[in-house]
Amino acid sequence: MKGYKILALMYADFLLVKNSKWRIVEYLYFPISTVLIYGLFSVFVRQQAFEAGIIVLIVNIYWSFAQLAQSHVNMSMNEDSWSGSLKQIIASGVSDFEYIISRVISSIFFSIFVLLLMIVVSVTLFGISLFITHWPEFLVIALATLIASIAMSIFFAGAMIALGREYSFLAWTALQAVIFLSAPFYPVSLFPEIMRPVVSAMPYANIFEASRTVIGGAAAWNFIWLGLFVAVIYLLSSLPFYKYVFAKAREKGWLVRLS
Repeated sequence: MKGYKILALMYADFLLVKNSKWRIVEYLYFPISTVLIYGLFSVFVRQQAFEAGIIVLIVNIYWSFAQLAQSHVNMSMNEDSWSGSLKQIIASGVSDFEYIISRVISSIFFSIFVLLLMIVVSVTLFGISLFITHWPEFLVIALATLIASIAMSIFFAGAMIALGREYSFLAWTALQAVIFLSAPFYPVSLFPEIMRPVVSAMPYANIFEASRTVIGGAAAWNFIWLGLFVAVIYLLSSLPFYKYVFAKAREKGWLVRLS
């Protein structure tokens, strides 16, 4: 891999975001409005079910964080496909991992900035002091969320390359199903028994369980470390899958379907 190629793609990525007003709105408007909506909801239910309101707010913060970290990578691929620039990028000699890593690094910058912004809003406007009093737990939860989201983005990238341009909608739809199966607001036990092994193996299941446990005031480190471990396993699994699909795409000419 060549560092200058990765930096060049990252620079192009930043310029694309800067010049795409809809992406700036998407990256800021939806996460911040989510914090405001569920922050006000947590204030409203403070007398009735304070803990439930905080769970909804904090889980939505990490949900938005996960969505942005994943979608930025895959939407950047869509932009290359829709604009026709993918042919030029591949023809320039950019390798499979140079291409995806540049998108991943850009995604990390954007998503962490937005996560910090959401946390600042929730602490200053709604007094969610848990982010301060339990910062070590939430820091590792954020790390696990980021790793899991990057893994999902690489899996989806491989799927989009294999399936073609008509499946570009996976960039903004696929994670919703993964989140649903990760039991964000409720325990795994609410799912039918036959589904529980699948749900327990989802990349965010232990992350959300850890968040709810911290909010409930119980020890959550077992869930946190397990969530981080599962996220790393997903990331390590996504890399050979992506490399295999990209190699097949070069061999079979699938990349043409993305242009």
